[in-house]
Amino acid sequence: MPWRRCWRRLRRNDHRRRNRSLRPRIGVPSVHLDQRLVCRRDAEAGESEKGTIPLRSLRLRGGIVLALLFALALLSGCGGVITPEREVSPSPTSPLFPSPTLLRPTSLPPYRPTPTTPTPTLTPTPIVHVVQQGETLSSIAARYGVSVEALQVVNGIENPLLLQVGQELVIPTGEEPVSPGGGLLLPTPTPLPIGVRGVGFYETPVGSLDCYGEVVNTTPYTVTNVLVRVTLFDAGGNALLTGEAFAATDFLFPSGRAPYDRAPFRILFLSPPEAFASHQVTVLRGEVAGALAADYVPLAVSNVAGAPSAPQFEVRGEVRNADPEQTAKRVVVVVTTYDGEGRVNGFRQRMLETEGLAPGQTMPFQFLITTYGGSPADFSVVAYGRTQAAGGE
Repeated sequence: MPWRRCWRRLRRNDHRRRNRSLRPRIGVPSVHLDQRLVCRRDAEAGESEKGTIPLRSLRLRGGIVLALLFALALLSGCGGVITPEREVSPSPTSPLFPSPTLLRPTSLPPYRPTPTTPTPTLTPTPIVHVVQQGETLSSIAARYGVSVEALQVVNGIENPLLLQVGQELVIPTGEEPVSPGGGLLLPTPTPLPIGVRGVGFYETPVGSLDCYGEVVNTTPYTVTNVLVRVTLFDAGGNALLTGEAFAATDFLFPSGRAPYDRAPFRILFLSPPEAFASHQVTVLRGEVAGALAADYVPLAVSNVAGAPSAPQFEVRGEVRNADPEQTAKRVVVVVTTYDGEGRVNGFRQRMLETEGLAPGQTMPFQFLITTYGGSPADFSVVAYGRTQAAGGE
């Protein structure tokens, strides 16, 4: 390589210069030379002791610098090309703020509330009453301290008179509200003109208030589903208490056919006011029987007798099927008693046990009735039959 030859040449030249400087001059005595050398050595030694750089070292370094400069000149003169190193441009610095990183939302499962099991509530055991011989819906209601209307709603009874021996009745409790529905008949907008008479009020031994009365058909039609309401008022005309009840017979025959054109009713006020100044009886419902009358079987009552049977009143007699064709599968007898002023003071409605009363056939009956005010001054008996047994069989 050319630069190597140049470098060797520089080293030879430098070495020659050093040798020349050390050679003694021609014609100079050796003694002087030795003294000069000694003095130089002493001076160099003194300077080294003082911490200065020896002269020899300075010369050596200066020679090296000169050699390097000379080498560069030779290299340029020898045509050597120095290829400069390629500068590496620094990569652009990253911005101060890093680019935002998009975060994908983590998918969460939908909220599903933990189902809670409702705490079961204790319901009272229902009371079931089996209808016995001679019982009425009114007597059953009085026994359990409920209203006749409540019994009708719970058991779906359209008419309280159509009970059957052995029929099961659910007695409503005070915890269940009783609302009109089911088989309970609602008042008609304009009831038929039906009269009311013989209303009497009687206090019971347990502090209840018994209300008896009688409805009379004043129309030329056979009427059914007669419902009445009794309201008690104070001296100021304010309503204190109300009660409702159906008439004791399914049908009221046209006016003038006594005693088949009338029927008793009873309302028991279990918690009556201490006193009331007046009362009002309103007929809420009464409609023409129409096609319902086809289910009726006329029955005749004969050999009727009544006598006191302390402390009750006994009535006995016979009923006969007066229809020439139809058999009465259900027979109902109603006895009404009156005091000396014509007020109703007791009644009894009873369904006779029979598999069917054929045309012309008769059967006996016997009643014991509890009346208010002692033995009644008068009484009446009506009987009717139905072509269908209780429950629509």
